[in-house]
Amino acid sequence: MSNVFRTASVLTGAALFGVVGCGPSGDTGGQAQTSAPSHLPMSISQDALMVALVDQSAHEIWDGGNQERDLTDREWLLIEQHSLQLAATATLVSLGGTGPADQGWAASPAWQDWARKLNTVAMSAVQAVAAKDRVALRSVGDALVETCEGCHEAFKPDAPTEGITHQPHYHGAGTAED
Repeated sequence: MSNVFRTASVLTGAALFGVVGCGPSGDTGGQAQTSAPSHLPMSISQDALMVALVDQSAHEIWDGGNQERDLTDREWLLIEQHSLQLAATATLVSLGGTGPADQGWAASPAWQDWARKLNTVAMSAVQAVAAKDRVALRSVGDALVETCEGCHEAFKPDAPTEGITHQPHYHGAGTAED
């Protein structure tokens, strides 16, 4: 089983576990669930979420798709991780946050549409990684640019959509550059 599908299976299982509300043994104690599980409210702003997760993950996916050479197995793995991170972040984006406009955005159907588009593009990146398809990954990168720019145009036209900050690429993690 590939890393992509193994990771997706773990995430799906964790999500189902949380939705069903089973205890550690899978037993609900013989009691039916009477209320929907609540989510943990966001403790940061949408701006912080965008800079820390969306910008970082999208940049790595776009960069990988725009390489003029074959990607290493390690690069594919990192892009897979950023793709899954971006998919999870799409859900977080839909919840709102602590910024002054965040709850209004989260209540907006247009904001929710953009969050769904972000999730769709992220899952397309997961599929491109599973196939190790650099052409598809490049297409995903272009779709990410369109998604980010479209959302910014609608909600934050004065904010940049890329390049705010990126964590450094770390050496010493088994790459040829070490």
